[in-house]
Amino acid sequence: MSKSETPVAPVETATLDRRMFCASALVAGAALACGGGSSATPSTPGPPPAGPHTTTDTKAALLGTADGTARDYRNLGFLLLKDATGLYAMTTICTHMGCTVGLPVGTRIACPCHGSQYDLQGGNQVGPAVLPLVHFAVTEPSPGAFLVVNTAQTVSDTTRLT
Repeated sequence: MSKSETPVAPVETATLDRRMFCASALVAGAALACGGGSSATPSTPGPPPAGPHTTTDTKAALLGTADGTARDYRNLGFLLLKDATGLYAMTTICTHMGCTVGLPVGTRIACPCHGSQYDLQGGNQVGPAVLPLVHFAVTEPSPGAFLVVNTAQTVSDTTRLT
């Protein structure tokens, strides 16, 4: 064994008879039923980093894709999308309780926490969320440059980069 390796003790395994297993399962089930297995609010990632974010997409390349194309920038708090009228960005933070929504599937964007669903423009389709997803400014700093999404600047849901 080299000096950099730390010895690891073997793990002891305990045997669990059927009676103890059933009793443990009953206690765990009761705790979950009473709300003991979760907090009142879901674990959320917090607000996305504010400010302008340079993407790895160019306007020309993204405009050349099919309508409904979505680029995943959830790590920065937004999706970059293309529809028939141009390019737009919107938040990935569900307006119900702040969970991160999933990627679009067909024409819907769903929140995995409580089932809210949005259309590809961020409009509410299924609750419990009652507010639409917020849209952010998208710019092309210079021709051919990577697109920039400013998550500190909200825009109308009809604003597009063309």
